[in-house]
Amino acid sequence: MKKLLLITGFFFSALGANAQNQGDIGLDFYGGYTFGDKIYNNSSYVEIQDAFQYGAGLEFYVRNTKSIELKYLRMDTKTPIYAPTVANPLQITQANVGNDSSAINYILIAGNNYFQTSNPSLVPFAGLGIGVGWASGDQSTSARFAWDVKAGVKIKASDVVSVKLQAYFQTIWGSYGSETYYYPGWGTVTYPNNSSLYQFGLGAALAFDFKH
Repeated sequence: MKKLLLITGFFFSALGANAQNQGDIGLDFYGGYTFGDKIYNNSSYVEIQDAFQYGAGLEFYVRNTKSIELKYLRMDTKTPIYAPTVANPLQITQANVGNDSSAINYILIAGNNYFQTSNPSLVPFAGLGIGVGWASGDQSTSARFAWDVKAGVKIKASDVVSVKLQAYFQTIWGSYGSETYYYPGWGTVTYPNNSSLYQFGLGAALAFDFKH
């Protein structure tokens, strides 16, 4: 195991990748596993299930260690609604069977900071983004304020190609609460009023950096 780590470290050190320069452009293709969330309203709740998230971002380096990024992220998931039945209020049953497909979308503008180390091929980073998010599909909602935060490490294979490993947390404020549905046999079901979606995920990005 130690030999493998030494060989890996030597490989990335030998690449001798350079730091970014002011004015450089980056293109990121994201993929990650995003964990689910539940939004409660009294005895009913909406379940946002785990799903794969994907997207793309365009970075502009305002300094060699700082960038501004515009990105779009999407995850196709299921959002079942669970509510008491009319016949037995103590029995919780899915009220939207066959009508629970949804997609969680984000459009964010973010600021990223890269931390220089003694090894130019391994670059830790952190970022904070703000923008809008919305759920589309069988249960649609209007766009709401959203933000995310991420941290990880950028592994440079060359001056152009890198891989970013990252953890992220994202939320849409008041993402559910604007729709009310009537389901035969269940009655009226309302999304939780002004409830926010909170999600944590682990992922990676294939990054391409272009010198100006």
